Amino acid sequence: MATFQQLIKPAQPTAKDIKSRRWIYIPYDRYTDRTGPLTEQAPEATGIVIVESTAKGLRRPYHKKKLVVLISNMRHFALEQAAKGVKVLYHFSLTSHGQALLELQQARKLPPLTVMTPAERELRLDLAQAESQGLQLTYAEDTTWASTPKDFLDTYGPYKSGKQYVMDRFYRRMRQKTEVLMANAKPIGGQFSFDAANRNPYKNQVPIPTPPTYPPDAITQEVIDMVEATYGHHFGSIENFDLPCTQADCDAMWRFALEQLLPTFGPYEDAMRDDHLQLFHSKTSVLLNLGRILAMDLIRDVEKASNEGRIPLGSAEGFIRQLLGWREFMRHLHEQTDGYRLLRGHIPDEARQVNQEVSPDQTAEAKQAYAPPKKQADPYAGATPSALGAALPLPAVYWGVKSGLHCMDTVVEQVVQEGWSHHITRLMVLSNLANLCGFSPRELTDWFWFAYVDAYDWVVETNVLGMATYADGGLTATKPYVSGAAYINRMSNYCGHCQYDPKKSLGEGSCPFTSLYWTFLERNEAVLGNNFRMQMPYNTLHKKSPQELVQLRTRAAEAVAHLQSFKRPKY
Repeated sequence: MATFQQLIKPAQPTAKDIKSRRWIYIPYDRYTDRTGPLTEQAPEATGIVIVESTAKGLRRPYHKKKLVVLISNMRHFALEQAAKGVKVLYHFSLTSHGQALLELQQARKLPPLTVMTPAERELRLDLAQAESQGLQLTYAEDTTWASTPKDFLDTYGPYKSGKQYVMDRFYRRMRQKTEVLMANAKPIGGQFSFDAANRNPYKNQVPIPTPPTYPPDAITQEVIDMVEATYGHHFGSIENFDLPCTQADCDAMWRFALEQLLPTFGPYEDAMRDDHLQLFHSKTSVLLNLGRILAMDLIRDVEKASNEGRIPLGSAEGFIRQLLGWREFMRHLHEQTDGYRLLRGHIPDEARQVNQEVSPDQTAEAKQAYAPPKKQADPYAGATPSALGAALPLPAVYWGVKSGLHCMDTVVEQVVQEGWSHHITRLMVLSNLANLCGFSPRELTDWFWFAYVDAYDWVVETNVLGMATYADGGLTATKPYVSGAAYINRMSNYCGHCQYDPKKSLGEGSCPFTSLYWTFLERNEAVLGNNFRMQMPYNTLHKKSPQELVQLRTRAAEAVAHLQSFKRPKY
């Protein structure tokens, strides 16, 4: 820390600086001077406050690389602003951000601080608590986003419990509003989405560029040493850290993705490999979620490259849909539902009624699973919807204990090492297994929250409780995203390196995913049986003999018992 403290010391403000400058609090996920309050006056008229909070770092066993990339970017951003003439109050605190700001404002006689409305609900609550004790803040719009709350409300109206929210409507509206990939008010290429064409497995059809690395400088190395000393008991490996931590490196990472990866991204965005873990994914989500790069800048870059013929339309649209569509949609839904806390029950009324009518033997479980959420004393406590009644504890495989399932072991090992894996491994391996086995959606959400470098509450809660596990009963997805071994075998090379045979559902060497899939359908037929998108698998299920169903249940139970037999690490 000595190097950073020495470098930042000249930027410390005098009493005159505090009186004469506009003071802006920089949240831990908004390191940008390309939009927002920092752009509204000259650096010589600006002061910023940054809090490095040990209490926040200890709230969860955050992946050590997440802490490094966040704190190192925080320190580098402070130095970058100092180099431009901004005065910097960089404050190390054992307390929360809000409490630290309150104490700092009182001790240094700071004027009211301007802050872009924080992205994380947790930080908004923390600041609100400090405001109730006297902290003076003025909130500015968070212009790092590509849309506004009004865009969401204009699409769907005010949030209403039981209503279904399909992302496609919002995405189309945003395409029309921004005119991205549009011509004469119509989508270029004749359709808004090319998702159906972007589902090819990767079998070495084209070479994969080698991503650049960003070795730690002296400041990042100090952060690595500090994280190992302070948070060494946390999840994940800190070895071989190579994520960007300066603005220059963040921009370079995006340029590489734009020029080298995105031209081939689309067709293989759903592919999975154990020998090419990143494939053509940009890995820029961590930088986006820190504010180091801005969504609309990326969207415009990709649109321009597509218009110039440097990126095929399918690849460009697939990437833009993730940013302009899904990312924005999920953050709005999180805000509108207060992180799912405003759900009247855990599933929409229609699904609750089906469950009660079709499955009276599950009434006691249903009453507990579908009851309106109780008012919680802890405002930070996460919402716990579980439309399918899933409640088993998350097993040790998610902490890196080898299970023998090559797909799971491969993906979890990547998460342990990198704090990252791409979106299909998150959905169709990690979340798929949890869904099929009936593991707690809340526990899975919390695991994603601390295990991934790009995870924040607005990202994980709607994505995992919604799309990934169907815990919200269909608020964001028209059906659960579940599959047996066939999908994993088709879209990856995992199965060819596994002890289990994806083509066998029963008997020695059979892949547990398949038996788990059929028992998942059987177990949840009361809720899912009338879903029009589930009719084909249910028709197949109903053709199975009673004897085979018993065998499938037995094999699935063995798989769950095996996963739960390992001791889970504690943090």
